[in-house]
Amino acid sequence: MTSRPTPDLTPLHDLTKAIATTIAETPVRLGSPEGAADLAAAVAVRVAAYVGSVLPTSGRVLAEIAAERAAQDLRRTTGDLPDGTGDDAGRAGDAERARSFRDISLSCGYGTWSDVLAAEVAEANAERAPARLRAELLQVAAVATAWIEAIDRRTAEAGETK
Repeated sequence: MTSRPTPDLTPLHDLTKAIATTIAETPVRLGSPEGAADLAAAVAVRVAAYVGSVLPTSGRVLAEIAAERAAQDLRRTTGDLPDGTGDDAGRAGDAERARSFRDISLSCGYGTWSDVLAAEVAEANAERAPARLRAELLQVAAVATAWIEAIDRRTAEAGETK
């Protein structure tokens, strides 16, 4: 029998404290499903706030994206859908035009996040091969994440909230 090393849980002290505080401050009707749900919701909110305060910006945004994906799964029961990409020559032309517009607008100093994202989406729409489509969609996700981070930086500098 091999023994596992004891993990160092010190970094989780503040998280544990946040959970304990939430439990202490949340009224729970014992024996009631609603009480358990209320407690679970309160813990989830406090843990998310804690995680958001300690993760770097990308980590916070990715956590928000994961939460949105979970919410989408609850809202939609569409199952597997076809990709609907790369089905005609027009899509390749759309991608080329979007890339060209993005490149020209950026080189002239007028480029926007919208231009960059539109080019990435057009490139994804032009792909049929699953591996290349997946790679393009990762680029779409990366650009969207960078755009969200840029919005967060601007609003933080202006003293606004999300």
